[in-house]
Amino acid sequence: MKKNGRKYRKLQKEKEHKRIDGNDFKIHICQEVDGINTAYLTLAHIIIYNPVTKDSAEIKKEYLKRLNGYLKTAGWNRRKFSCAELEAYKKIIMNATENSENHDISFYKYYILFDLMHIMAYDFKPADFEKLHMVKERYVIEFADSIDVDIVDQIFKIASNPDKKIKQLLKNAQLETEKEYIEAIYKNIQFKKKEPAGIMVTATMSAGKSTFINALIGKYICLSQNMACTSKIHCIVNKAFEDGYSTEYDHDLVMTAGKEELFHNNELNPSDKIVVSTGFTGGLSKQRIIVNDSPGVNYSGDAEHKQITERLIKAKNYNLLIYVMNATQLATNDESDHLDYVKKTVGRIPVLFVINKIDTFNVEEEDIQGAIQRQIEMLKKKGFRDPIVCPVSSRAGYLAKQFKTGRLSKSEERELYNYVDKFDQMNLVDYYSRKFKKIKIEDAENEETQLIKTSGLAYVEKIMIALYEGGSKNGAGIR
Repeated sequence: MKKNGRKYRKLQKEKEHKRIDGNDFKIHICQEVDGINTAYLTLAHIIIYNPVTKDSAEIKKEYLKRLNGYLKTAGWNRRKFSCAELEAYKKIIMNATENSENHDISFYKYYILFDLMHIMAYDFKPADFEKLHMVKERYVIEFADSIDVDIVDQIFKIASNPDKKIKQLLKNAQLETEKEYIEAIYKNIQFKKKEPAGIMVTATMSAGKSTFINALIGKYICLSQNMACTSKIHCIVNKAFEDGYSTEYDHDLVMTAGKEELFHNNELNPSDKIVVSTGFTGGLSKQRIIVNDSPGVNYSGDAEHKQITERLIKAKNYNLLIYVMNATQLATNDESDHLDYVKKTVGRIPVLFVINKIDTFNVEEEDIQGAIQRQIEMLKKKGFRDPIVCPVSSRAGYLAKQFKTGRLSKSEERELYNYVDKFDQMNLVDYYSRKFKKIKIEDAENEETQLIKTSGLAYVEKIMIALYEGGSKNGAGIR
């Protein structure tokens, strides 16, 4: 019996890990990287709602000094995540220039405790509780003249039961000033505890895979693989809510990442993964998902790209596979080979086929509906019994999302309005209405954001959700 038990445990352990180029790769892709739980990266910055960002430089420095002091008391300032969070706090607080608040440090007595809980990701291990007691002793001495001990006790109890204690604190009338802060914490905790859905995106080169991922996110996060030429797996994690910042882990953990971090691989990172977190916009904004961007399978500069992607697909560490195709190159040998590999490997995991760059068709001269149908028939011949095929213009959808945030340049605005006219004529909505009768998308208030629907992107987002939430058999919940 013991021998069988050991054999079982050995098999289970083998299932939990896959070998990719000599690196351990966990079944739950990108759930943990170098000891950092990537669920932490779903947490949006609450500090953006803290009035200390609008106070004097003197008060800001005192706030950071005390916060750092509590972390040092417990030794938590040496943890990679906590250290990175504190650096982000320093940058966000000190770079804020509006001085509309004028308080002494006692005004922030409870804010600072909430920030302590946030910097610890609301995740305390048994060994942390004795240290937490040390922090509490120091805190009570420093704020002795201004605190309510009962409230302090309740805030510290977040460490043992975050969900329950935050709900109670939301109802506390004495914390009306801090209510917006507590609400932001509640959103973070509720989002973090959701079961994540893994999305694997695969394609041959020039399919527009990175543009498609950027359109889903609503931000320019993913650099084109043609430009990046990287064999690393990019895992993109959605945040609980929009905070205006992106986080990247690429050897260094930077929680206010800019273009330098996002678009330049860190040579000190020996692993095969880069993890980015940011707030998604559009239909996926409330979804706890991890989008995994795999290398292009036919990149001539490095055969390793294909090997890594095929191993990722074979590992089946995802709830949905999205296969992106180039509308202008639908019958290449590379495409055929990769489709064959996906068909024999993916098993029962649902596959969503995205025909990208549909905007390249000439509306007046080409039979777009006919071209889509021919692709469906080709996929059926490849063995995909009832393929789910979504035509889309990722670029048009991306620009429409950017319009909502007011981030478009003049040239991008002109491009946007060209797409508005083109997709009015193309009428992809008719295709989606016929093929996916259960998927309903409301019309937008203006033609610019209506493009998210008419370009097909809004349909793709909703179909994605239906598939990874269980509609795996013949598009159940879709048609």
